[in-house]
Amino acid sequence: MDESEIQRILKFHASIPDRIISRESNTLEFKESFNWNSKEKYASTVAAFSNNKGGYVFFGVKNQPRDLMGLQNNNFENIDEAKIAEYFNSVFSPELVFEKGIFFIKDKQIGILKIFENSRKPVISIKSSGDIQEGVVFYRYNARSEKIKYPELNEILEEIKLNERKMWMVHLEKISKIGIENALIVDTINGIIEEKGVRILIDKELLKKVRFVKEGKFKEKGYPTLRLIGDVKPVVVTHKKEEEISNTAKGIKISNDPKAPKVKIEEKNLLEEFSLNYHSLTENLRERYIDFSPNLKYHSIRKKIIDNGDYVYTRKLDPSNPKSSKQCFYHPNIISEFDKYYMKKV
Repeated sequence: MDESEIQRILKFHASIPDRIISRESNTLEFKESFNWNSKEKYASTVAAFSNNKGGYVFFGVKNQPRDLMGLQNNNFENIDEAKIAEYFNSVFSPELVFEKGIFFIKDKQIGILKIFENSRKPVISIKSSGDIQEGVVFYRYNARSEKIKYPELNEILEEIKLNERKMWMVHLEKISKIGIENALIVDTINGIIEEKGVRILIDKELLKKVRFVKEGKFKEKGYPTLRLIGDVKPVVVTHKKEEEISNTAKGIKISNDPKAPKVKIEEKNLLEEFSLNYHSLTENLRERYIDFSPNLKYHSIRKKIIDNGDYVYTRKLDPSNPKSSKQCFYHPNIISEFDKYYMKKV
């Protein structure tokens, strides 16, 4: 999510300042302010978008009339994306996948939740919370988020059947290429690889990280890896380029053989090294500089530093979901990079 993406969505009136001509739709909703006490309303809206084609919720935009107001406090900026995800996913399943962003449009701060279409529809409420009742499926209709109707629910169910058939065809094609006698099935739910009397068990705590490895990427200083020759024991090995996970071998030992298959699995060391989240980084910079402000200049500089260096580690909040929401962690060394742009306090 970047400024060009936001500019494509928000269209302004040619002669009325701050008047937005873009309207709420099945992919767009406006909120004048952000208040975590309204979390049930936000959750049902995000679930509705997720069950359709995804969309955006803009905070700091008045709907009637559609005026750019800007956020009047730091509520949206200060709330951790992980806290939002934790609540959303305690009420709905499968996971609600979104990104949280802060932008400055015409010198006014707005907050945005970008919601992705869920790949495992339908998203259903798994417990009651406020106005949300257990077992409800929300859907985005034009500019409204409401309980799903039969035609849309039936369309989702038919799509599930079609996707299952496609997945079967893909798996059968792969098995036919390598030969059924050479194929192993990995049970990623129970952590079992079993064939012809050979059984490899993966500890469930490590299995969560294996799922993370399947979809996640590491950018900083190589990748934590595990060389798998049977039993799963995590080690950290540094490499400069990402390597594909190859065939699983038999036996019970850890190998230093460079040809041994690798499974990226350990992130503990990275989280210790990349110890700042967005909020703590911003607060460090606020205390360090006289002229610092978390405005458009700051976000542009931060993006430039991140693109040109090894100061950020991005992880999925739900490692098992390839479209999971993400959170960035920053290395403390990034702070000194801002000295080029701001004046330090004496």
